[in-house]
Amino acid sequence: MPASPPHSQALRARVRGWARALWPFLVCGVTPAMAAKPPIQRLPHLTCRAGYLDFEQLHGLPTVRAAIQQALAQHDPAALTFLTERIPEVLGEDAQAALQVLDWADTAPAPEASVLMAGLREASAVKDARVAERLLTMAEQHASTDHRAQALQALETQARFGAPAQDRLMALTRRSTAPQGMSLLAVRTLGWVMKNDFQAGGSEEPYLTRLLTLARESEDRHVRALAVELAASLSVRLDARAVEQLAWVLESDTDANVRELAALALSDGRDTRAVLKHFSAAFPGEQRLCVRWALLRYTLRAGGAEALPQVRDYAKQDRRFARDVADFQALYDAGHVDFDRLWLNKRVYHRCPEDVEARTP
Repeated sequence: MPASPPHSQALRARVRGWARALWPFLVCGVTPAMAAKPPIQRLPHLTCRAGYLDFEQLHGLPTVRAAIQQALAQHDPAALTFLTERIPEVLGEDAQAALQVLDWADTAPAPEASVLMAGLREASAVKDARVAERLLTMAEQHASTDHRAQALQALETQARFGAPAQDRLMALTRRSTAPQGMSLLAVRTLGWVMKNDFQAGGSEEPYLTRLLTLARESEDRHVRALAVELAASLSVRLDARAVEQLAWVLESDTDANVRELAALALSDGRDTRAVLKHFSAAFPGEQRLCVRWALLRYTLRAGGAEALPQVRDYAKQDRRFARDVADFQALYDAGHVDFDRLWLNKRVYHRCPEDVEARTP
C-alpha cells in the first residue's frame, strides 16, 4: 500500500488531537458549550452528561465511585472506560485518596473493585509505600480470588520492589492452595516490575535470581515457563551464574516448552563460548524436534557465522536439519550478520510446536 501523502498525515494528526480534546464530552454525549451549564445537586441519571465534571469537582472522589456504580448498573461500557481513566487523574499523587479507593475496593463486589483497581493501577499514588503495602496484603490475604488478582495487577506499575516484596511475591507463587492463575500473576508482577526497575537504571539481578529459582524449583510447568520467558524478555547479557542455571533447565526440565524457552534465554549469555558448549551438550540427548530446532537457531543467534561448524554437526546427528544449515550458510555468505534480520529471510521447514509436542513433554 503506498504511503499516505504528507497532507493526509497532518490532517489525521489534527483529527486525533481534536478527538483527544473532545473525548470527555464525546463520552458524556454533550458538546463543549453545554458543559458550561450549572451543576445539579444530585448524580445525573446518565453517568456522563452535561455538568458531570462540575458536579465531581464539588463533591470529589465519592462522586466518581457513585458514577462507577451507576455505570455498572446501567451496563454502560463507554462510561466505565471514561471513569477508569478518570480515577488516576483525580488521585494524582494523593496517597490518602488512593488508600480510600483501596478501602472501597476491599469490600466492593468484584465488578466495581475491578474498575477501582484498574484506575488505581495508573495513578502516581500507587507507588506510595503505604499503597503498595496495602496491595501486597490484599494479594496475600483477601478472601476473594478476584480481589487478589486485581491487587497483583495494580502492583505491576510499581517502579521497583525491594527484597522483602520480591520474596512475598515468590511465596505467592508457591502456595499449594493458590489457583494456578494467581501463581502466574505473581510471577508476571515480579517480571514486569523487574522491567520497570531495569529501564529506570536499576539492577535486574535480584529479580532474575528469583525468576530462575522458580524456573528450577516450581512444580508447575506454566510457572516455570513464564519465569524463563520473563528472564529472557530483558535481552540483557546474562552472567555465568544465570547461564549455569538456564543450562540446568535446558537439560533437566521435563517440559519441552520450558526447555525451548531456556534455549532462547541462554543465547543471551555473556560468555558465548560457555553458551555454545551448553547447546552442544544438550543437542544429542534432546528428543523433541522443536527443541532441537530451537537449539540450532539459538546457537547461531549466540555465535553467529562462527558457530556454523557446530550446527553442521547438529545436521549430521539429525538429517532433518540439513536444509536449514545450507540456508543459513547461504545467508551468511550473502553478507547477513545480524541474526534477527537474517531470520526474516530464512525459510522455515518445521511445524512447531507439533501437536504431539503440545500434548507431551
